Amino acid sequence: MACGPLVGALLGDVSWRYPFFGTAFLMAVGFVCITAFLKEQPRPARRTSLLDPVKALGHGGLASTAVSAFFYNYTFFTVLAFTPFVLDMSPYRSGAVFFAWGVLLAVFSVIVAPRLQRRLGSLTVLGGSLVLLAVDVLVLGHGGHTTAVVCTVLSGALIGVNNTVYTELALGVSDAPRPVASAGYNFVRWFAAAAAPYFAPKIEEWSDVRMPFTVAAVTAVLGALVVLVRRRALTAEAEEIRPGHAAEDGVGVLAN
Repeated sequence: MACGPLVGALLGDVSWRYPFFGTAFLMAVGFVCITAFLKEQPRPARRTSLLDPVKALGHGGLASTAVSAFFYNYTFFTVLAFTPFVLDMSPYRSGAVFFAWGVLLAVFSVIVAPRLQRRLGSLTVLGGSLVLLAVDVLVLGHGGHTTAVVCTVLSGALIGVNNTVYTELALGVSDAPRPVASAGYNFVRWFAAAAAPYFAPKIEEWSDVRMPFTVAAVTAVLGALVVLVRRRALTAEAEEIRPGHAAEDGVGVLAN
């Protein structure tokens, strides 16, 4: 997440095709590593149907997590997909901004978020982080160019926290098997990820460059409101981290 923008800028300076060739090469390396080093995973005891993830959303806690993440993902992908056009910087400068963004995302996903969860509890951390993200993107859209750069970088920290907490909630809030719960959760939230890159430029065409970030701030607040209103459903059966409980697994949630 951090190095990709810099490597993309370096390769793109040679030719616009090279970043895609570089990505294809890295995907091939990943395939070889999986084939060579990972053991075959045990097959599930029961065959999973295509409808099982949708049925799993019948659980109030998982459905609430997915709906809240839906709103959050709209905000996330507005920052990721639309901000580079607003910054209007050279590939190297833009790559540097998103390198710093990615570093904060990684550090706050793996190191900071679990510590905050142990101290404050998952739902408190998630709600607070969403509100702060709303403020951040609102300032990003309405401030000057330097302010936009700073807020873009800072959003990485808040996005890192949110990614960790959402992933843990999605996998632990219901009694559905983890792969099924993850599939149902992702089925809902990625619709917003697909919508944001399309609607953000459209909203700018219909209004001005500030409005896409205002909408993104509103969706972040809506995500926080879902957490607040559905707090009981999110807590009742959740294996969430409450104050005083350890959070051991922060790895693997960076890009979720």
